[in-house]
Amino acid sequence: MNVSRFGVKLEDETLIRKVRRIPTQGEVFVTVGDAVDAETVIASSTVRNPEAEEVKVFTKLGVEPDQTERYMLKKEGDQVAKDEVIAISRAFFGRFTKTCRSPIDGFIEVFAKSAGRVIVRGNPIPVEVKAHIPGKIAEVIPEEGAVVETRGALVNGVFGVGGEARGELAFAVDQPGEALTTEVMGAGHKGKILVGGSVVTLEALRKAAEMDLNGIVTGGVDQRDLTDFLGHEIGLGLTGEEKVGLTLIITEGFGVHPMRDETFRLLKSHEGEPASIDGTTQIRQRILRPEIVIPLQG
Repeated sequence: MNVSRFGVKLEDETLIRKVRRIPTQGEVFVTVGDAVDAETVIASSTVRNPEAEEVKVFTKLGVEPDQTERYMLKKEGDQVAKDEVIAISRAFFGRFTKTCRSPIDGFIEVFAKSAGRVIVRGNPIPVEVKAHIPGKIAEVIPEEGAVVETRGALVNGVFGVGGEARGELAFAVDQPGEALTTEVMGAGHKGKILVGGSVVTLEALRKAAEMDLNGIVTGGVDQRDLTDFLGHEIGLGLTGEEKVGLTLIITEGFGVHPMRDETFRLLKSHEGEPASIDGTTQIRQRILRPEIVIPLQG
């Protein structure tokens, strides 16, 4: 069964290729032909920390800006901890002491000697990318990542929020027209990808986040409920970076929409199997649809 509707795919077995790359150059840990599982780290590096604080050292010490250098204990490039003294001045044989401390953990990125100021930047942020799906490495992208190939089922949604997540597929309902409510959710669903029917309620979304579900797949969601859950209006750009505790994928649209029978049956046939989902959606420019990948077993 291979169905495509408005760019939304439904395939019970297909070749799936996922490009996995870090946002900057770094180290790649795999080679072509390697077998990987979903948690295998493909590549890692560090990126520049956007957090930076300007410190008026001369003001803290009560000296002229161009005299600051003589009081500095740290130089450009030195590591510093939050509240660590980076400059000190003493007067009257040490009876009067003034200090300047680092506002954050990081390093001295800039020391403007004539201005008597420093910029302390946060430490580089480690980044890594995992395979996300089990399979084999089909191609290596030097210093950036690799392409992972596998065979499995692929289901696209029409909209999603939250990034990548993984877990066993579990069902909270028996029919595609049933709603996903708190009453059909249980402790056994923790850590799983829970499949509902026509709609997921706001209360169910909140409970799912509290009980550490990894994801929800359902036919629809009320747009106002989703806004309340996210805490902000839904943008028309790129989704996937929302920090709400789970990934949500809707397969049909906003409102109450029973999941298509063929979609429900395909997912049901893989109940209890591991799945990899991604709620990233972009409906402008390059279209990206949220997806559910269920690798073939064995």
